[in-house]
Amino acid sequence: MNTKTIVRDIRVGTPVERVFDFLLDPNNLPEVWPNIVEVKNVKKSKDNAGFNFNWIYKMSGLTFEGKCETIEYAPYDHLVIRSNKALDSTITWRFQPMGRESHVTLRFEYQIPASLLKRIKEDIVIQENEHEVEALLQNLKSRLELQPVYA
Repeated sequence: MNTKTIVRDIRVGTPVERVFDFLLDPNNLPEVWPNIVEVKNVKKSKDNAGFNFNWIYKMSGLTFEGKCETIEYAPYDHLVIRSNKALDSTITWRFQPMGRESHVTLRFEYQIPASLLKRIKEDIVIQENEHEVEALLQNLKSRLELQPVYA
């Protein structure tokens, strides 16, 4: 099975530290990631650099359950999360400060499950995933720019 890659970036009107801290906590993902149904069993990584967690995700009408682990962690620079079990993917977030704003790049590498390709054409799945990544970034921007920071 071949790997698909989507790379998108966005400018977020809040400091890098706030964006990084928000994305570091998996409990925040259902707020911004359209097809994440649930995040559960969130635990700090053994080295306290990120988290391990389970998730339920809907892709093209099918529900999948899997597990993620943080495999790279550099505060306020980048975060790499590996998912396995039902969906194999690597999610790489890169953060670049731009004054009081942030330039955020998402690289999403994934394999389309064979069970999905039996029901839906590959081109449609790819297009849906590209739309989802766009929605994710827009949701992230809206969530962090519109919600005030509480002390």
